Amino acid sequence: MTEDGSTGVVFPRAGGHGGAAPKTGKPANAAPPSRSTSALGRAVVADALRATDPIGARAAEGETNWRRGYLTHFRRLVEAGLTSPAAGRAVAHDGLAALHARMRYIGPDGIETGLDGAFGTSAGGSAAEGAAGLRTVTVAGQGEVDRALSIPYHGMRLRGADLQRQIDAWTDRGVIEPSAAEAVRAVAANPDWLDLADQRIVVLGAGAEMGPMHSLLRWGAGVVAVDLPRPAIWSRLLEINRRYGGSLRLPVRGDGDGPGLVERA
Repeated sequence: MTEDGSTGVVFPRAGGHGGAAPKTGKPANAAPPSRSTSALGRAVVADALRATDPIGARAAEGETNWRRGYLTHFRRLVEAGLTSPAAGRAVAHDGLAALHARMRYIGPDGIETGLDGAFGTSAGGSAAEGAAGLRTVTVAGQGEVDRALSIPYHGMRLRGADLQRQIDAWTDRGVIEPSAAEAVRAVAANPDWLDLADQRIVVLGAGAEMGPMHSLLRWGAGVVAVDLPRPAIWSRLLEINRRYGGSLRLPVRGDGDGPGLVERA
């Protein structure tokens, strides 16, 4: 377990690749370095840029105030990926590889390993967790797939002529730019763009209020949900899923299924 009793995927300690504590020369009984999201972000962005933008990689590594300065480096990520299709793939591949190599996993037995070690076990976790097992189940929604663009507004969903009139009103009042209005009209005129039945989309922080869960499920997507192991979150996600035509893929422990699924998540 971590110092706060957490298990599962955790951030690495600051100063060590893959979460290893740096050699600081402190006494053996000194408190270990903290787990730092800023240090991780700096390192992952630098690794993602290294092959396509070495100067940008060094700038990310040298950023002293990541919480305020990260936007500059994320912009460089986008710019580096736009130079060519190969560059875009390299940035994505190297960034994901760096994140996977650095993140850590702590099993119920308190043993900390790298993610590679966790995925290398039969249960996807530590050896002590093998008896419980980890797997995923897919729960199909019970609603209809939405075949047309609709936008929530003042407790209603605007679509068709009502949506077009509202877009005109927003544009006339300067609420949205004309280019934004044109984009919305284009989607409304091409409802087949919203057909996500053949798409599987991973949503991190699936329970977030401002996340895309509702829209993705509304348009029929298969959503792979990732969030904290809190039953209340998964109960709400399942309730959302029931209203739409998509499907929700979520993690469970042991042989949980049906009504007991959330309690075992």
